[in-house]
Amino acid sequence: MSGNHQPGMLPIQPGVAQLLIAAALCSALIAPPAQLQGRTAKGEKLLTQGRAQEAKKDWDAALDAYEKALSEDPSDIQYQMALQKARFQAAQSHVDHGAKLRSQGMLPEALLEFQKAFAVNPGSAVAVQEIKTTGEMIERERLRWFQTGAESTPRERALTPLEEMKKRQDERLDSILPIPELKPLDGKRIDLKMNSADPKLLFETVGSLAGINVLWDPEYQAPGQRPRTVALQDSTLEEALDFLAVITKSYWKPLSANTIFLTNDTRNKRNDYASQALRVIYLSNVQTPQELQEIVNAVRTVTETQRMFPCNGQNAIVVRGEADQVALVEKIIHDLDRPRAEVVVDLIVMETSSVYSRQLAAALAPAGLNAPVNFTPRAGIQVQSSTAADASDTSATTSSSTATTGGAAAGAIPLASLGHLASADWSTVLPGALLQAVMSDARSKVLQAPQVRTVDQAKATLKIGDRIPTATGSYQSGAGAVAVNALVNTQFQYIDVGVNVDLTARVHDDGDVSIHLEMEISSQNGTVSIGGIDEPIIGQRKVVHDLRMRDGEISLVGGLVQRQDTSGVTGIPGLSRIPLVRRLFTGQSLSRQGSELMIALVPHVIRRPGFSAESLRTIDVGTMNAIKLNYAAHEEAPLPVPDANRVQK
Repeated sequence: MSGNHQPGMLPIQPGVAQLLIAAALCSALIAPPAQLQGRTAKGEKLLTQGRAQEAKKDWDAALDAYEKALSEDPSDIQYQMALQKARFQAAQSHVDHGAKLRSQGMLPEALLEFQKAFAVNPGSAVAVQEIKTTGEMIERERLRWFQTGAESTPRERALTPLEEMKKRQDERLDSILPIPELKPLDGKRIDLKMNSADPKLLFETVGSLAGINVLWDPEYQAPGQRPRTVALQDSTLEEALDFLAVITKSYWKPLSANTIFLTNDTRNKRNDYASQALRVIYLSNVQTPQELQEIVNAVRTVTETQRMFPCNGQNAIVVRGEADQVALVEKIIHDLDRPRAEVVVDLIVMETSSVYSRQLAAALAPAGLNAPVNFTPRAGIQVQSSTAADASDTSATTSSSTATTGGAAAGAIPLASLGHLASADWSTVLPGALLQAVMSDARSKVLQAPQVRTVDQAKATLKIGDRIPTATGSYQSGAGAVAVNALVNTQFQYIDVGVNVDLTARVHDDGDVSIHLEMEISSQNGTVSIGGIDEPIIGQRKVVHDLRMRDGEISLVGGLVQRQDTSGVTGIPGLSRIPLVRRLFTGQSLSRQGSELMIALVPHVIRRPGFSAESLRTIDVGTMNAIKLNYAAHEEAPLPVPDANRVQK
């Protein structure tokens, strides 16, 4: 042996070394990883226990099991992942339980739960926030105890500082008073007749009768300072004040339930003293920002309200103006904000097609006589043969072959041999007899009945079918050259093939439905090659229609009936016209094709327009210069008279 090796060790051949290395690699791949080998049975048992506790949602027990498992093998990735998940879930469960206890007013118990959550997961930001908030709530309750000496209710204790501030804000907002409404102490109707009385005296007399206070603008001046004669009978307080305001050209407004203020009815005075009202009006039936803006534009134009703005995010309108002006805006919006009518339209597409064909033939020559006569000379007839193509054949032959080359035609014979020709030198093929009776009858029916539901005056689109690509253009990248560039890009667009419906319906108050229909029924009938690209051939039937129908009425909006009959006769001329025997020399074919298409509509109204008598009536809105609404007198129910006998008992 040669080579260097340690004493006492045998040298290893190169091939044997490669085999040993391969065996070592295979054993390393087959054997479990080192970390798997390092897992202990106790760690696996703890991991299984933790997963069982997870299934029970007992995250504290699961966390304890995972911590013990990780202590058995701190480098195990699976233990680490399970521990992190359990730590997060356990902290969150303590936070949720603490929030529940705090909502019940149990602040110390809630604080303890939040502290447990922080102890489990110090990285929990929500636990830190809840500990701080709950501590502030406990301190607030301690100060309240020292100030009042009484314990607050569980609901009051459960309010966080932020919730308490919002509660106070809500209470403050709720305490904002509306426009004052005049409520006289004496609700009796007024009967008054005064002659040549001063305007101020008229108002003060009405106020005395109704039991209200009358305040005057220091700059008030009765127009013309002329006495007025007034006769009022069976009038309410508001009606009496309005009558006096008209004849004295005065403006009055309530300051409280039993006090009114009077001044001259001029634009400047109204701007100075007329109360401004603010209202947020929420709309529940508006679907698009465009509809909301249309309502705002219409109401603003009619009421001349300048401070009026839409809020698309909340479907609301914010309006500010005089009290009657805002009330009029509210009334108009109430009439316009109605649920839109809805309709379901049944589209019925019925198509039938039939193809019938029949071929009859029982004849000797049903397709006519076509019998060519061929020249087949006998062996004794001299026929001109090839002389130029075969140099070895120098003499004329008596062969019956008709194949020639050069200038001689096939089957050419010398003129001297014409006298020797006979009928045996010619041949033909006799026509065969045919018996044929073939009939085919194919029928197909197509029924499509989709339904479309749409709201009033909203476009509904229905597409049932496939999208077929078609080339619309192409361009070639790079500079123009003589040769066609391989980098040619072709644009494609997709065509909707099938049943395509665009429908806009309007429901009338009497139940009729006006429909604008655009309906297309298309299919691919084949392809055609254009510029090397196979383009689809689209067959279509399209209907564009406007109609008005009753609820449940069936209307035919489109139809097509097509019939095509084709018949043919083939045979031998002359013989095909002889009675009785002409059937032996003729063949007949008959083909009938038919198709019918019908498109019908059936509307079903499921919600009618929400018109009411209240929204259709006319109301009084005042004059051109000032909006003034008049309200009907509110008759309050009399208070029940106590029973004297029951009171004594």
